[in-house]
Amino acid sequence: MNDLVVNLIFGDEWMYILFRVTVILAITFMLAKAIKKVGAKSKRFDKLHVKFIRNIAVIFIYLTGIILALSCIPMFNNSIAALLAGSGIVALTIGLAAQESVGNFINGMVLSIFKPFEVGDRIKLINGNIIGIIENITLRHTIIRTFLNSRVIIPNSVMNKDLIENSNIIERRAAGHIDVTITYDSDMELAQKIIAESIAGSPFALDEYKLGDQIDVFVCNLGPYGVELRATLWTNDTNDNFKACSEARKTIKREFDTVGIKIASVMLVT
Repeated sequence: MNDLVVNLIFGDEWMYILFRVTVILAITFMLAKAIKKVGAKSKRFDKLHVKFIRNIAVIFIYLTGIILALSCIPMFNNSIAALLAGSGIVALTIGLAAQESVGNFINGMVLSIFKPFEVGDRIKLINGNIIGIIENITLRHTIIRTFLNSRVIIPNSVMNKDLIENSNIIERRAAGHIDVTITYDSDMELAQKIIAESIAGSPFALDEYKLGDQIDVFVCNLGPYGVELRATLWTNDTNDNFKACSEARKTIKREFDTVGIKIASVMLVT
């Protein structure tokens, strides 16, 4: 053993071994980096199952590279062979010691196959009360970007068990309500007209509105404070809907002030 160490450190053989280890590790890192970059700029590859498979491939390349590099070193040769020979026992031991990690991996596979959500979807975890955009899925966890631009890291086993509300699973179109309560002495028909025109004039609203499709403004209730009106504003996605509703409400307020329509409140009633 001492002679082997001496030859490895001081003999001519160590240069060849070092060269082989360096080449193997370099190829390993280059392959892993290339796999990570596959389709990085293409939305076609920005899919949940593609990201999951890509992560599996990267881990496999790293493990293979490390094993090959170690096998080039004589002192590790017998250890590697024994390890591979007893791989069943090793796998069982690792599985028992890392049940949670294995569970997250299996749940990640289930999520990537059945796709209750996709990268870019806006979701809400009902039990966890978390709302955000799906950004990535790894072998262990799913990453959600919140609307405060922070990231929530959730184990795949939790994601697979929670109730998920997905705003984009069937279609990306989103609806938002515009609720306005006007006083009883205000012109109700004029208020309905202004609300409809404000929705149609929103730059984020669906093109159908701009083509003359009718926008219904309903009288929801004759409440204690006034006439409660409601209209629905449809947009191409959830992000546009929030902005569209905000712009529509501002326009409605300006137009109401111009024509003298009053928005009801407790103070006006009392």
